[in-house]
Amino acid sequence: MTIKKSFAAICIIAALSVSMGFKLIPAPSQTRQIIDNMVAAIAKHQGVTFTMDATERIVGKPTENNQIEMYTRVNINPLKIYGKVLKDPNKGTQLLYVTGKHDNKIHVKSGWFTLNLSPTSGLLTKNQHHTLLTSGFTIVNKIVTDGIRRADARNSFDVVFKYTGDVVYKNRNCYKILIDDPTYAYTTAIGQKGETVLSLSRRLLVSEYHVMDLNPSSRSLDDDVSGKTLKVPTSYAKKTILYIDKQTNFPLYQEMSDERGVYEKYEYSDVVVNPVFKESDFSDDSF
Repeated sequence: MTIKKSFAAICIIAALSVSMGFKLIPAPSQTRQIIDNMVAAIAKHQGVTFTMDATERIVGKPTENNQIEMYTRVNINPLKIYGKVLKDPNKGTQLLYVTGKHDNKIHVKSGWFTLNLSPTSGLLTKNQHHTLLTSGFTIVNKIVTDGIRRADARNSFDVVFKYTGDVVYKNRNCYKILIDDPTYAYTTAIGQKGETVLSLSRRLLVSEYHVMDLNPSSRSLDDDVSGKTLKVPTSYAKKTILYIDKQTNFPLYQEMSDERGVYEKYEYSDVVVNPVFKESDFSDDSF
């Protein structure tokens, strides 16, 4: 049964029950069902492959964007990630992360040379918002789940989350969801002992981009922010647009905005959920 049909059935049952004098727990909205299905699908997946086009506003340069296209394989547990850059200027560069291998560094092959780099190395993250280790859909799921928690605390889920219609995206039928956070603002946070820009951002579930852009003295993901008072947003984005695939329930299009407009956008294609990986898919020999 489709979401539209099941939602209609719930409404009919609710109306009949009320007319007969029964009291019901309020039925979840159609938007809630779509979001819940997305959260559940991502939470239970064990692996995924995809091609991603990323467009990210460059820190300190509000009118300039960095773009990258990459083919990626992700195994969730243990975490294994393989990526290959598909467009210049780094076309052909391959990256491999396997938990416990290479001292938990990323094995990089570019041209004729190979080396191992920290996931937060500036050579890997220059003008980018995230590290290779956040590849896939787990982080967006945490961000959306946090948004649900905060909206529910104000009893305003259906104000913040809105299903605005259907779209066809890269030949996939999708639900279009708008997440509009009316509480989005800026505040301050103090870095805990040993925290970096990256770990603070993950703890607060705010964008690494904003932490770096709002704090000129902390413009690298691995900058130590212990004891520092930093300006940070109160949530990940002021507005988010998602296109959620009706078949897989995965968000194939993700667009995040602040008060200046879109600051990051991720477009996914050829998404395969729970593929059967071979050992060679995450082997140094695959290079």
